[in-house]
Amino acid sequence: MSVASIKAIKVAISLSLTIVLALSFGWEKPYWAAIAVVVMATTESFSHALHKARQRVIGTASGVVLGFALLALFGQQRELFLLSELILGGIAAYMSARSKYAYVYKMAFIVAVIVSLASGLSQSLSFNLAVLRVQETILGVVVYSLVFSLLWPEEKDPKTLPKQVLLSQAEGSLRAIKFVVVTLVSWMLWIYLPMPGGFMFPLIAATMGLSIIEFPYHYLNKILGLVYVWACIVLTQYVFVLPLLDNAWQLGTFYFVNTFAVWRLFPKDNQVPMRILGGQFLVLLTMNAQHLRPVFDINASLQMLLFLSLILIIVRFVIHFVDTFFSTTMLPEAK
Repeated sequence: MSVASIKAIKVAISLSLTIVLALSFGWEKPYWAAIAVVVMATTESFSHALHKARQRVIGTASGVVLGFALLALFGQQRELFLLSELILGGIAAYMSARSKYAYVYKMAFIVAVIVSLASGLSQSLSFNLAVLRVQETILGVVVYSLVFSLLWPEEKDPKTLPKQVLLSQAEGSLRAIKFVVVTLVSWMLWIYLPMPGGFMFPLIAATMGLSIIEFPYHYLNKILGLVYVWACIVLTQYVFVLPLLDNAWQLGTFYFVNTFAVWRLFPKDNQVPMRILGGQFLVLLTMNAQHLRPVFDINASLQMLLFLSLILIIVRFVIHFVDTFFSTTMLPEAK
């Protein structure tokens, strides 16, 4: 059996088993645990995956504390909450280029925003979300680690860990500026346009914006095209296949087959974006089917697709504008 097939089998088992276990525990958001598996599975090696898992757990725990602090201080003051989000997100964006613990900074900010905004700035709801987020993350990390340790185990070699490349202060500053502009534009759209879904749009904008501001703007054109390809594949199954599945093992089989296909069809290093998009869209666009009482409402998935598309377009134009402006004026060395 080829190395690519073995990796695809292990990833598919990890993801499907994680979702089934989360449901069996009575947890409402198995996709958080599944996303942890997807992130770990897109690393270069098992050693790298474990290293990233540790940073993810540390970032998640830090983000929970930070999220509660934001709620306690600014839960009833939307303008001050936005200001604090801009400051903290700008710091995380800057440190993503300047620190060897870049992933910890990213996860801490992302989890803090989720804890705060997913609950509608409610402290009582945020506590339950925070506990669930920690549980889901740990479950994904543990299942992935066990599967990769027991099935066709790889030797854990610390020398295989890729070194974090520290970029210039100019690049860190550019990332911070891009994040601030993306967040401000997204909040203004959310405030002045009738956006559905409560705080979902600014939440996705903050978390997704921090994750993709490091890409060049022309690369986002390709990502946007991939978004619609994967959305068509996933939503077709969401409408015609998932409603026919009655048992947890059938749901697990569905995610196993699809995850295996993604990792087996795109095994090369330069195809990592395909695996990330395929895995995350598989999980996120079908997340209503992962509830204890499944809901098959295509409107929710289409709304998520609309938000993702709009945010990608915003990020694309902001990156292009900021890069063009600073490359010709203040920061020519950052070009």
